[in-house]
Amino acid sequence: MERWDDQKRQQDIDDLNNEMAGRDVGRQHRFLHDRDPQYIEERKREDKHRHDMLMQLMRDAEYAAAYQRAWEALDNAQDALSEALLENAEQTERLAEALDAITDQAARLPDGSPVFRAADGSLRDADGNRLRSDALPASLTIPEDAPSYEEYASARDALHGARMRGQELSRIQTEVIDPARDRVEAGDMTPDEIDAITNRLDDVTDALKQGRIPEIEVEAPTSASSSDHNAAIVAPVTLPSLD
Repeated sequence: MERWDDQKRQQDIDDLNNEMAGRDVGRQHRFLHDRDPQYIEERKREDKHRHDMLMQLMRDAEYAAAYQRAWEALDNAQDALSEALLENAEQTERLAEALDAITDQAARLPDGSPVFRAADGSLRDADGNRLRSDALPASLTIPEDAPSYEEYASARDALHGARMRGQELSRIQTEVIDPARDRVEAGDMTPDEIDAITNRLDDVTDALKQGRIPEIEVEAPTSASSSDHNAAIVAPVTLPSLD
């Protein structure tokens, strides 16, 4: 990204202040009578020059401020995502340990696979398939304190949900934050584009802090029949509660 030349900008500010104060800054001045048309025209040109310089300095300051807000929004979104990823990793580890504990406590078939009794009294394998009684060994017993199929399925689904959540969080990094950072670093955006990226990043930060997965906008693939190459697909994410 092109950086503003601080020294040149400060010189412009100094020149502007000097001109507005009536001090010479090396430019030719005409000390003519205020009724002289040539003098009046020169003053008009100088006034316009001062006005244009002031407007340019204001635009530069606003542009720099917009970029500063974008960088702050990037940092905030990255911090919120990093925290969410860490929490997800810790939760995934806890849920995996809980599922392992349930599986270890389950009754076993001769081949070592776990078997669970469901609430309806049927026996089921880890995939939820109902096991035929005539296919089970007569010696198989299910202890009273053995985990039920419902307990196992709940722990399994919670772990799956946590892993899916981790994948969606990773998508935010690769499909939202990284592209936004590339655009900001390029430094070739209009003020409206800068504001749009800043607002998008603020939305991501707010969603993550509230424990939600923000929607991810993905560029739509172009085709010969497509007339709008800027169309976007919004991919909402729906995940089971992990509480």
